[in-house]
Amino acid sequence: METRAVRKHEWATIPNAITIIRFLLVLPIVGFLVADTEPVLTAVLLLAFGLSDWVDGFIARKFNQVSQLGILLDPIADRLGIVAIAIALVISGAIPVWVGLAVFVTDLVLLCTYFFLRLESPPASTWLGKIRTAIMMLGLACVAFGRIPEFTVLAAPGVAILAAGTVLHLFVGFGYLRIMRASAKTQRSSAS
Repeated sequence: METRAVRKHEWATIPNAITIIRFLLVLPIVGFLVADTEPVLTAVLLLAFGLSDWVDGFIARKFNQVSQLGILLDPIADRLGIVAIAIALVISGAIPVWVGLAVFVTDLVLLCTYFFLRLESPPASTWLGKIRTAIMMLGLACVAFGRIPEFTVLAAPGVAILAAGTVLHLFVGFGYLRIMRASAKTQRSSAS
């Protein structure tokens, strides 16, 4: 298996630009969801948000543009975006409160743990974590498209998919807590 070098000091890469665009997409998506306006544009922006996660990772690996900044920013963009969009959907009444609360609390616990343990870098994404993100993105997209009058049939399956992704999110979150705890032990051992 080929190992690619991580560029530590190079931040001006195409994947990092895509990640920043993903950050910027969150504001209009959340605004439109809370205001319950522009359902077509919201769905398109949310689809772009979800696809950009796959695109930036593909470009980073394919064209050897993996950078330290990208390793840090990409999961932050995913988690911040999903949490903000889920909360906006709860506010608009499109998804159950427990979904938004579970997503928010899990990510808050992981973030606090990361800083409390003073880890050098965030835990690497696991396959289960990637599957969880894909399921949640699919659920969010279905719920968003379900707001369009011609596609209301997608709303209920979208909520079910998002609920399944949220349960998986809790499970994956527990796994990341264990990974962070092990990383902190290793970090302390190497420091002493």
